[in-house]
Amino acid sequence: MIGSGHFSDRFYDEAVALLKRVCVIPAPSRHEEKRAAFILDYLASQGISDAYCDSAKNVIIPYLVDGSDEYDVYAAHTDVVFPDTEELPMTVEGTELHCPGCADDSANFAALLMYAVYFKKEKPPARRSILFVCNSCEEGLGNLYGIKTLFESFAGRIRTFTSFDSVLGRGIVTTAVGSERYRITVRTEGGHSFADFGKKNAIALLSNVITKLYGQKVKGRYTTYNVGTVEGGTSVNSIAQEACCTYEFRAVSASELNLMRSNMDAVVSSVRARGIDISTECIGIRPCGISTDLSPLLTKAEQLMKKYGLSACHGLSSTDCNIPLSIGIPAVCFGLIYAQGMHTRQEHADLSSYRTGLDLGYDYICAVSVADWEF
Repeated sequence: MIGSGHFSDRFYDEAVALLKRVCVIPAPSRHEEKRAAFILDYLASQGISDAYCDSAKNVIIPYLVDGSDEYDVYAAHTDVVFPDTEELPMTVEGTELHCPGCADDSANFAALLMYAVYFKKEKPPARRSILFVCNSCEEGLGNLYGIKTLFESFAGRIRTFTSFDSVLGRGIVTTAVGSERYRITVRTEGGHSFADFGKKNAIALLSNVITKLYGQKVKGRYTTYNVGTVEGGTSVNSIAQEACCTYEFRAVSASELNLMRSNMDAVVSSVRARGIDISTECIGIRPCGISTDLSPLLTKAEQLMKKYGLSACHGLSSTDCNIPLSIGIPAVCFGLIYAQGMHTRQEHADLSSYRTGLDLGYDYICAVSVADWEF
């Protein structure tokens, strides 16, 4: 096994080269097939033949321990928020790598691949079997489908889950922020803007709905809501027949999510009571976490963060960890590269920080995988 802090000494250049290759490959949520194909080809070139792509486009690399049917999972998502279907633009300026999605989450899953290849070739000791997972559908309306599918496939056998996501130095995500997302649609008869002036306009009615939603008071400190997109109408000289918006609310507890849903339903019902055709469609749900003992993972992560001079503060977010945390399985999330501008086309990563990230992730996997604890 490589000594602590020396993974990057051997593999930094290779990891950076791999990152530059993968970050340009387009991968909108639910359309990660190009990255999945690249990953399988890369693994084959490294002599790894038992990796496979499941029905959700997760690429799974098993590291099996004799007699163990329990798994520690290390995952990083392959999808990005950008809808591009052609190659993403990449430039390098000194130690800065510029590319949409280069840090979220390309650098993390490139590191994960390096760890998987090392484990498969060098066969370091582990107490439980391991699944290295380059998973799909973490972003947006991917709705965590990749990790949901993984937990269905390995039901009852996953003991810990770690997601390499977010940014190096921002601490450790320990709390799952749940969310619900809806499409709200208003329909009317519509008509000609001059000849039919006075008829109900779907856009105006939807605007009223949005105003009501933004007039609500939230109780939870971390409860939020947002209208993200608005669409509708036919032309500037037409009374809109249809308009819709996407609406989400987030909270750290199921009770708060239930309250926000009730508030939305009340607004919709009040509009419907006026004889207006309005409908809602659920387009995404991410569960909140439940009280879970994270100490098997958290102790190791905190120790290593401090060792590398990084913040070990605890945070909350919506990540792939929502799925295991919602069913009581220990799960944490942290990043392996420093970056700025995530979820914008100006996203850029500091390649000099990747050395620390590569060592941090490797040391963490070794520490967790050889740990002996009762579940």
